[in-house]
Amino acid sequence: MSDTEQSSQIDHLAHLFVLIHGLWGSANHMITIERMVNDLLPGCTSDKIVCLRPSSFSFWRTYDGLKINSDRVISEIYYEIETLKQTQNLKVDKISIVGYSLGGLIARHVIGSLYELGFFDVVSPVFFTTFATPHVGVEFYRKNIFDYVSNNFGRFLFGKSGLELFVGDDDKLLLQMSDPSKPYFKGLAKFQRHMLLANVKNDRTVAFFTSYITEYSPFEKWSSVKIKYIKNLPQAKIGKAVVRPKFVDLTRSQYLSKDEVKSFKGNVQEQTSFFRTNPVLKFVMLVLIACFFLPVWIPLVLTTTFWVSIYSMLKVRVIAAVEIADHWKKVKNTVYGGLPVDISDVMIGKQKRDQRRRLSRQESFKGDTSQLTRQTVEMIMYEEERLTNGSAKEVFSDADDDTDRTESESELEETIQTKIGIINVKRNDKIVESALDLMKIKDHESFPLFTPETKLELDDDKSQIVANLNKLDWIKIPVYIDAWNSHDGIVARRGPKTNPKGTSSIGLWCSIMRNHLRSMNES
Repeated sequence: MSDTEQSSQIDHLAHLFVLIHGLWGSANHMITIERMVNDLLPGCTSDKIVCLRPSSFSFWRTYDGLKINSDRVISEIYYEIETLKQTQNLKVDKISIVGYSLGGLIARHVIGSLYELGFFDVVSPVFFTTFATPHVGVEFYRKNIFDYVSNNFGRFLFGKSGLELFVGDDDKLLLQMSDPSKPYFKGLAKFQRHMLLANVKNDRTVAFFTSYITEYSPFEKWSSVKIKYIKNLPQAKIGKAVVRPKFVDLTRSQYLSKDEVKSFKGNVQEQTSFFRTNPVLKFVMLVLIACFFLPVWIPLVLTTTFWVSIYSMLKVRVIAAVEIADHWKKVKNTVYGGLPVDISDVMIGKQKRDQRRRLSRQESFKGDTSQLTRQTVEMIMYEEERLTNGSAKEVFSDADDDTDRTESESELEETIQTKIGIINVKRNDKIVESALDLMKIKDHESFPLFTPETKLELDDDKSQIVANLNKLDWIKIPVYIDAWNSHDGIVARRGPKTNPKGTSSIGLWCSIMRNHLRSMNES
């Protein structure tokens, strides 16, 4: 088919979901989100749902800072738009962006750059979502030697990205990105839905306060916290596990009295891993950490990441900039202006698709080492929490006592069989629709757990970031997953069946988008 014949055909409209991974990560970390979006959103919209998991900044490249990684992502977006137009006659007219961990900050920088270029005058922004993203930066507030060392030296371990995460860079980029007068905020404000999912517990790399964009840290005294979930959440079958989504209701979650704590069985959940409930295995793990990780592995990993950080800081000074402005002019004139698409760009787009497929099948040595670093840092954070909160009662679970225990026959008929499992999508849709106002409450001080004692002493920059970002109309979703590492679990980054509770929660998040897409179609 010639270029003229291709351009003369009627375009089919596409809604592009850009799924951006985090620090030390790869596009594989977003595979569960991609599968859920592809399974649950078609049928709610006439647009073709297309997912892009950028892979141009994986592994150690995540140290290179928000701008460079943002430009890399934008370049992949352009090539994918051109390739979709040329190979499938799909014209992207809507875009949604999902960021995980550091990827959420990269996503916000992407949005600012696209806004400056006029991208949103042509392509409509719909959903913006972050999973466990440090919007307010990284800082540790417990008064111990670990937090002191982390706050003073952590910024130097992750290249330019580390300086930005700790708001230690000269430009204070995170503060700029929250400024309502800057393109980052203006672009973000154009999205129809702003959503965030924040772990309330077991996320040792991104604390609740920064992912939820609040000045409060209400879950430190965990043994006296009674978690309540959104009522009547239906079961899902993910692989062989039967679980419920884990959206927390902060209007009903509360502290227990001293007498109530004595009889409290804990915030138990179904399908808790044997590792977490078995004291012998936990003891063996502590012995291994003490004998091997602390004296040998941790110094090796910290030394490696320090030298990689220095290399990254030097590299970003000389690295060639990705040209996104000229490329956008070309895309605007071809895909959206009627001129033939540049075939050389389509070839590059196909090469990038092949690269993403190769990376999804196997990780490089560089990927292995960066992931080992990530796992080690998470292990250090886990051990620090165990040592500083050693007296805290670790307990495991019972689903919310307000949750229905059985599904009726009519409800079971509403389930959808996906490649991942069986999900009661219609009931999910109804529940999130009725609970939407609950998730949009801006008055955090009205929550029982948000007391003066749990309010953090944020510095002026971080307080300003919180105040600025909360001017947006957020749907905020606290999530409690009783996994060893909920930072992993909130996106089920090792695959849907590795954390069924995280996967079912992603399914519930999809229902917010399903409802909105249907309302867009009806209007």
